Amino acid sequence: MYDLTPPAVYVHERVLADERYRRRMRRVVAALKAPVEPRPFGDADLPDMIRQGLLAGRGPMGTLADVRDPILLFNAFRFDDQQEERMGWARSLDAGVWEGTWRALLGYGAFHWADYNLASDHARHDKVCRPCWRIHLQEGCVHRCIYCGLGGLLVSMLNIEEYCHCLGQIIARHPWQETYLLDDDADPPCLEPEQDTLGPLIEYFGTLKGRYLVVHTKTWNTAWMRNLRHNGNTIVVWSLSGPTQSAVIEPRTGTTAQRIEAARVAQEAGYTIRYKFKPIIPVRTWREDAAAAVQQLFAHTRPDMISLSVYMWMDIEELLRRVPRELLDEACVQAALEQKEAMKDTLARPFPPDVRAAIYEHYLREIRRWDKDIPVSLSTENFAMWKRMGPALGATATTYVCGCGPNSVPGARRLACHPFTTPVRDAAGIPCTY
Repeated sequence: MYDLTPPAVYVHERVLADERYRRRMRRVVAALKAPVEPRPFGDADLPDMIRQGLLAGRGPMGTLADVRDPILLFNAFRFDDQQEERMGWARSLDAGVWEGTWRALLGYGAFHWADYNLASDHARHDKVCRPCWRIHLQEGCVHRCIYCGLGGLLVSMLNIEEYCHCLGQIIARHPWQETYLLDDDADPPCLEPEQDTLGPLIEYFGTLKGRYLVVHTKTWNTAWMRNLRHNGNTIVVWSLSGPTQSAVIEPRTGTTAQRIEAARVAQEAGYTIRYKFKPIIPVRTWREDAAAAVQQLFAHTRPDMISLSVYMWMDIEELLRRVPRELLDEACVQAALEQKEAMKDTLARPFPPDVRAAIYEHYLREIRRWDKDIPVSLSTENFAMWKRMGPALGATATTYVCGCGPNSVPGARRLACHPFTTPVRDAAGIPCTY
């Protein structure tokens, strides 16, 4: 696992009640750089813990004066029928805590129905993604990406045996979903193998037929995965960035070279590997960095697909609050400032369409220098950009395969079913869903 010095370690009474969970927690604690005595807690203690600074390290890390390793909080999912009652109690406290964090603190949030591009999705006309179930074991991260707000606290769930049993119910009721993305608000390998939850999940998927786990990561830490019984049913997707972004903007992650080496190790062990250049932040040397990263990945690995996504989801002022302006391509910044008003209502802000398209076209040219046929797609872009880039990519908003979509099985080149009409939710009675 990573070398960590957390300021505190908390362990929920549910973890202390089971020797399997205690053993997992103790292995992580024993591997810390300096001894930390775990502090027991229960739900009733959470309001005081929050008042005393449990979440003080949350917030965009580029805006904080001091960024440290996160507090570690070990918990276990509550597979019961009390979720609404417990979440109601949390809301009544009016503590200013994000609902996703409350779910993790209370032991809920195992399985998330992502309704992307369905009628219930208010942003369905402004982005292209895939509706599906997404699964979770953690909330928070040990990496220190300066644009991210998920530092300060890492909540890890340890009851993996019970988790796999309930996940099996989700899988059985949703035969249309072939792949399951793990933890889009955490980086799963960072406490492994000591924590021993990702390994059992990988081996659980190894027992299934035609169902795949997708692990999305920036890690260097894959050597421990070599001997797991994955049976080809785990896909590892690296969020890849160029040398400047990976070293300066994404500290504590793997560098470009380290991520590619971790991918090589995983591919050598039989895992399907993929890359997402996501988020692409246009630093001053973004063109050279893109060329270098693409050349390196093809020199050492053979991914089955690559996705692209320029940084989005916020105004240019907020991006500049998180990322120092002197690191960025000034022409891209100026374009974002000049078109701020035109971009204010789209999730694809801050960079205008012409800027994003130029970046995508550059990456695509570099990729095609080394591989003429590998599927390349856009990730969480909008329909307008898909219409613009689709001919060059050889796909449309409804046919492309991506790194983590519910039907992006190993080797897929084109979707066999419509991504917005096939998915149907059927989770009545399954606990820990939302």
